Amino acid sequence: MSNLITILRAAHCRSVHHFFVIDALPEIGTDAGQRLASILLRHYARYLAGAKDPDTRFRDYHNHVVHVGDGYWGSAPAAAMKWYQRLQSALSHEQWDQAAYAAGVISHYFTDPLQPMHTGQAEREAVVHRPLEWSVTRSYQSLYEQWKRSDVEIRFQLSNQPGWLAEAVLHGARMAYRSYDLLLDEYDLEEGAQDPPSGLTVECRRVFSDLIGIAITGWARIIERAAEEAEAERGCPLPQQNLTIPCLLATIQIPHRWIVRRIEDKQEQTAVAAILTEFQRTGTVQENLPEECSVVRRSVVAHDRGCRKTSPNNRSATALTLISQPQDDGSPEVNREVEAEQGGAAITVEVHSGRLTNEQKSLPIRPILDFARIRLVRTDPVVDAPSIGPKTAARFQAIGIQTVGNLLDANPDIVAPRLGTRWIDATRVSDWQAQALLMCQIPGLLARDVKLLVGSGYRTAEKIVAADAEAMNQAISRFVLTSDGRSALRGSQVPSTADMQQWIRAAKCIVQSVA
Repeated sequence: MSNLITILRAAHCRSVHHFFVIDALPEIGTDAGQRLASILLRHYARYLAGAKDPDTRFRDYHNHVVHVGDGYWGSAPAAAMKWYQRLQSALSHEQWDQAAYAAGVISHYFTDPLQPMHTGQAEREAVVHRPLEWSVTRSYQSLYEQWKRSDVEIRFQLSNQPGWLAEAVLHGARMAYRSYDLLLDEYDLEEGAQDPPSGLTVECRRVFSDLIGIAITGWARIIERAAEEAEAERGCPLPQQNLTIPCLLATIQIPHRWIVRRIEDKQEQTAVAAILTEFQRTGTVQENLPEECSVVRRSVVAHDRGCRKTSPNNRSATALTLISQPQDDGSPEVNREVEAEQGGAAITVEVHSGRLTNEQKSLPIRPILDFARIRLVRTDPVVDAPSIGPKTAARFQAIGIQTVGNLLDANPDIVAPRLGTRWIDATRVSDWQAQALLMCQIPGLLARDVKLLVGSGYRTAEKIVAADAEAMNQAISRFVLTSDGRSALRGSQVPSTADMQQWIRAAKCIVQSVA
């Protein structure tokens, strides 16, 4: 295994995502995990392709981020969980190449939120995002070695609860977000455009060496868990793969891979130079804004009325103080703090020294938001609101209600008569407003869900928080017997009690963050 890993690192890894998935394999500590690792290496081409395809093929950039300061906006946890199910399905059917590809994709959605620029949204971030990533890519080996040399030990502990993978993604994002502002201030854009490693100051290098260690260690733990669950499902061990032929093929492909890597480096250098030139000329980046930043910028909106905004100063966490080597007088010197989360998943970062200890404070942890994104925002066109089709939207537009925000701000008693149709009265407009507001506030809710909730009497997030899932299920079951209820379902299944429990948990996060 080690020979193939050496060859892949030397010639086949062209991005940090490639390095992450390869460098995690030697960190695997279980027999089941090593058996799965042999499958991933046997199909290394698919494994590496999966690790980059979310960028190069899917281009689903809202799935690459978790904006911690904006109510955990972003769908990386949901995307990781979806592909994890595909991984387990492929392993159960012995579709080893598909399993390797799915594993690579999961690694991308797990490690991308560990890049601090994927955890927030600021004007300067759009300028430095791509140059900073290029600097890290070109500095990866030295950053990796810095982590391996350090006396810091990272222990990435996965939760044993359902949704453990989504929790791991969210915990990693919280760790990374702590360095978001620091990197925006510290990164030297001009130096980085000329010589990528030079853009990283000492503090930047410290941040990224730690995060690289977290990404590698965390991905190793995820592989171990995936192997354990796959073998439990199969009732027998995964097969150990012979790596002789893959090692030979990887060796033969070395010249071609080197050529591809040089071409990609040149293209990235040109793109970063264009960003710097535009920024120096105009003070902003518009023409050369990376597609990733452009897509996310269009998707993220200002969250007024405290809809989803969570102040990073109000986050509850466990702060682990790292202690460096003691001074000559025997008193320890505080080196730096690294944030971890406790309660389910946890990332523990420790100084590895016999005489040293960690000081750890346990604080209550804020409930985790639903793993899907907010599906409606105030700037969306009014036709996107639940229950409003094109014809009704045209009526609203004719009286100046163009967006969901316009609808939410309208007075139903004034609007309804102006729509010019008997069947739309003030009560119905009020129902539509309640549906739209819930969909704007609570992550993961579909149009069907909010129609059922409002029709059953759960018109506000506060009412949902106070609800019992069983009682909610009974209320919705009664509502779907009506014509409005059948219309809301449109032939689909009634949501389960588990779905309703998730709605209640997500609503609690919203109410607590506003409070």
